[in-house]
Amino acid sequence: MSSRPIDGGRRPRKKSGKKEKFYSMTGAMYAAIGGLKSHMSKLNVIGNNIANCNTYGYKAQRMTFRESMYSTLTAGSDGAATTGGVNPSQVGYGAQVGCIDLNMSTSTFAASGIDLDVMIAGEGFFLVGDKNATSADQLSLTRVGDFGIDPQGYLVDGDGRVVFGFKTVQNPNYDPEADEKEQADNPTWNEPTILSTQLVPLRVPAAAAAPTVANGGYGENADPDKIEGVESLWLEGDPVYDVLGAVDSEGKRTNIEVSNENTVDDKGAVLKPAGDTDAAQVSRLPVNKDDLRVGLQGIKIDPKTGLVTGTNNKTGGTVSIGCIAIATVDNPSGVTHEGGPYYKAMEGSGEIHLNALGGTLEGKYLNNQEAVTTGTGDAATTTSLDYKNAIGTAGKTKLQTGGLEASSTDIATEFSEMITTQRGYQANTRIITVTDSMLEELVNMKR
Repeated sequence: MSSRPIDGGRRPRKKSGKKEKFYSMTGAMYAAIGGLKSHMSKLNVIGNNIANCNTYGYKAQRMTFRESMYSTLTAGSDGAATTGGVNPSQVGYGAQVGCIDLNMSTSTFAASGIDLDVMIAGEGFFLVGDKNATSADQLSLTRVGDFGIDPQGYLVDGDGRVVFGFKTVQNPNYDPEADEKEQADNPTWNEPTILSTQLVPLRVPAAAAAPTVANGGYGENADPDKIEGVESLWLEGDPVYDVLGAVDSEGKRTNIEVSNENTVDDKGAVLKPAGDTDAAQVSRLPVNKDDLRVGLQGIKIDPKTGLVTGTNNKTGGTVSIGCIAIATVDNPSGVTHEGGPYYKAMEGSGEIHLNALGGTLEGKYLNNQEAVTTGTGDAATTTSLDYKNAIGTAGKTKLQTGGLEASSTDIATEFSEMITTQRGYQANTRIITVTDSMLEELVNMKR
C-alpha cells in the first residue's frame, strides 16, 4: 500500500534503503521562522550602526520587536450564575519588526581645526538644497556642517548643496546724514545693513566697481580733472549688498539681488535708493562690470548667532554674508532618511519651524512681514501674524565651530545587542530543529 502525505504535506525525497518520511509545518515552526526574520532585520540594523561608527552626523538606529498575530483557541468568559469566569486561550505566531527609529540626541564634538566646520549643539538641522528652492519644504535637513565657499560665492556643504539662511541686505531706512538726535529717535537709521528674513541661499556680496566721477564715486559736483588725492565715497571691492523689494499685496518683501544691470544707469552712474521704504530699494553702489564677488579671508561663523562674516581682501573691512538658519521639527525622530546625511521632514516629523540663533531675529516674521497694527493712540492694537511665519530662537541650541558632530553609535551597546541577537537567532533555529525531530517521530509511529 502506498504512503500518503499527512495534512497535505509535500512528499519529500526518498532516503536510500529506508521507509519514506513525510513532514508537515506546525505553528511552532512558523513562529520560529518569523523570529529568524525579525532577528535578521535587527542584525542588519546593528551592522549599519557599526559600519557608521565613524560617520560624521550619523544617528544610530534602534529596532524593537513586536508580537505577531494570535490564534484564539477558546474565548474568555465573565462567568455565569453558577460558574466562574475563564481566561481566553491564545497561541502566538512569533515576532515581527516593531519599529526602527532614530536616536536624534546630540552626539560628541569631533574637532577638525577647520573654521567653517560647525556642529549643532542641541536640537535642529541645517537647511541645504538647490539654489532655486523657494520654501523650507523643498530643502533637505542635515546635522553635518562641513561648509565652504564655492567659486560663485555660495556657502555650500561637502556635497555641493547650498546652505540656506537669512541674508545681509541694505537697510532701506539707513540715513548717513541724520544727526545724533534723529538717530537716537530712529534706531533703524543707524546701521547701513540689516538681516532680511527671507529664507535664501547664503552668498558672498557682489564687489563694487571702481569709483569714478561718472558713477558718482566722487560726489555730484566733482571736477573730473581735480580728483587726484580726493577721498572717494567708496572703495573698489567694497561689498554691494542685496536690496529689499517693494511690499506686495500680502505684506511680503523679498530680496533683489544686485548686479551691474540694476545698479547703474546707461551712463554708468549709480542709481539712488528710493526714499519711500515701501518701494523697491536700489543699490547705493555700482557693481563691478564682471559681477565679481567680494574676496574674503578669515571667514568664520559666530557660535551664538550663526552669523557668517569675513575680512575683505582688498579693503580690509568686515563683510557680513548672513545668518545660517536652523530648522526644528515637532518630532525629530520622525524625519525620513533621504540618503547620506540628509533627511526630509515628511509625515511623522511634523511642521518645520525656522530659527535664527541668539534671538537675532526674535519677533520678526518670514519675508520681512510685519505685525498688523489697527487703530491709533490708546486704542491701537497689534495683531501678530500666524506662528508658522514667526522666526524662533531654537531655545538653548547653539553652534560649535572648528569641528563636526561625531557618530552617535555606541560600540559597546551594539556589540552587546549583537550577542543577544545572535543567541535569539540561534534559539529560533533550535525550535525548527526540535519541531523537525518531533515530526519525524510522528511519521515513524507506524513502522
